[in-house]
Amino acid sequence: MTEFRSSIATIQDSEFEYLKDLIYKKTGIFLAPHKKIMVQSRLNVRLRVHNLNSFEEYVQRLKSSASFLETEITDLINRITTNKTDFFRENHHFEFLKDTFFPYMEEESKKTGNKKIRIWCSASSTGEEPYSIAITALEFFGGKPGWNIKIIASDIDTNVIQLAKTGIYKFDRLDVVSENMKQKYFTKSVKDNVIYYEAKPNIKSLIEYKKINLLEKPYPLGEKMDLIFCRNVIIYFDKPTQKQLFSNFEEVLCPFGYLIIGHSETMFGISDKYKFLGHTIYQKKV
Repeated sequence: MTEFRSSIATIQDSEFEYLKDLIYKKTGIFLAPHKKIMVQSRLNVRLRVHNLNSFEEYVQRLKSSASFLETEITDLINRITTNKTDFFRENHHFEFLKDTFFPYMEEESKKTGNKKIRIWCSASSTGEEPYSIAITALEFFGGKPGWNIKIIASDIDTNVIQLAKTGIYKFDRLDVVSENMKQKYFTKSVKDNVIYYEAKPNIKSLIEYKKINLLEKPYPLGEKMDLIFCRNVIIYFDKPTQKQLFSNFEEVLCPFGYLIIGHSETMFGISDKYKFLGHTIYQKKV
């Protein structure tokens, strides 16, 4: 057995190239050369888990053992993917839900009788985004009977999905949430002198969690989506992957469905299948 190491292993260019190509193949995430130190830092823990002294040993096991690769790949991806998120991050998107999208769906329901809304939060991370969507929906539709609202929250990282399902957050994660909102939608508790808030059943019940790799079709959604959140995700993909992703989203969106991406992202020069509405909000053309 390899002796357990205490030092930090250094990743060489050839090892980084292998891992970069593996991650791209499995997730579509493109790791630029300047991400080498980040990969080294985040994957050192995987070397410790397996009692390996070097990235050379780690890469060799990944290359030589199909069973090791199969069991390791999920944890490897979990370590690499970025999970920065906040409640009501980029708040103008939630204002769009409240002021435009939900009123539009309500008016359409008067014509069709359909009171069903489906929203896909396609990179839900630790859950702040889908819970923010659920709160916004309940604020608008609360007291209006007959509405069937479901938010599908997905991520490629299984660890953050489990955290999101608990709906439990330290007090500082809810700094942007008003006291009134906290009381309506969260249960306060104290553990080891630290305040925590847990999402109440009325917002938890709107959300269904799934592990979804955005590169793997067909998406296990079961029905067409009225709106897709895919914020601060495509910046990690190269242009061909972005093009494929937007095409995939178009297939699962309802006619005139909406797609919301992050503030630093654009569809310009990548897809002409959507109409730009401003504030990185797009609508599917029909």
